[in-house]
Amino acid sequence: MKKTLNQHTIFIEDILKNKNDNFDWKALGNFHRAQIGFFQHERLIHLLVTLFFALIFLGSVMMQLTLNSLGFLVISAILLVMLGFYIRHYFILENGVQKLYQLDREISKRLNKKFQ
Repeated sequence: MKKTLNQHTIFIEDILKNKNDNFDWKALGNFHRAQIGFFQHERLIHLLVTLFFALIFLGSVMMQLTLNSLGFLVISAILLVMLGFYIRHYFILENGVQKLYQLDREISKRLNKKFQ
């Protein structure tokens, strides 16, 4: 997902460097907003998965504290590592989507400039 996000960002940034006023900014804006929608959906799903793993991790820690079991300690450690990766991935998605919003504003400026 990170690779796809970076490829799309680079694609849009390269087009925005184009100073051609005859470019179809409206079509680019529609395409870009569709991509934003896909990334927003991915971000929502990963938020839900991250929250789910956080709840399972907390439940595992509570079970380990109440039962004082080595098995729950191992499970908690594994879940903590997985949760770290999910948080990192969500962080990348969140920042990437924020960058896409910024690029969308740039496309809108170009579109407005074309019609003025």
